[in-house]
Amino acid sequence: MQSRQTLLSLEAGEERTRIPPSLSKLERALGWAPGTAVRILEGEEDYPPAEPKPAPYAEGMPLRVIQELTEGQVLDTEVLDLTRPGSNSRIVVVYKRDSPAADADPEAMRRDIEEWTRVQRAMRQIASGDPSEADEA
Repeated sequence: MQSRQTLLSLEAGEERTRIPPSLSKLERALGWAPGTAVRILEGEEDYPPAEPKPAPYAEGMPLRVIQELTEGQVLDTEVLDLTRPGSNSRIVVVYKRDSPAADADPEAMRRDIEEWTRVQRAMRQIASGDPSEADEA
């Protein structure tokens, strides 16, 4: 069971004379830059930190969306079914602030919530199939 031994050696910081082929797989699984495990096994202590792994829900999303979801604070979401009957597709809208809600003054939060409520109503009216009502929102 060479992979287990590799992991144990890596955790212990033991020097190795042979670099196992499973090391690159281990690096990828941990989000490490290529060559990091070799530097650890060779006793080097100055190596780049692990690359942050996207949250499981973000896997496969465009980088722009991942960045938007990880910065700021999500205040609310809306899931809209704008599809034809029999389709499994949905639209997910995320409403967020660039800064934590705790940093906002109450009046700014009230304005943000009023605007989100207006937008939600318009989206729901569009989803219901009556876009003329959405123009009024």
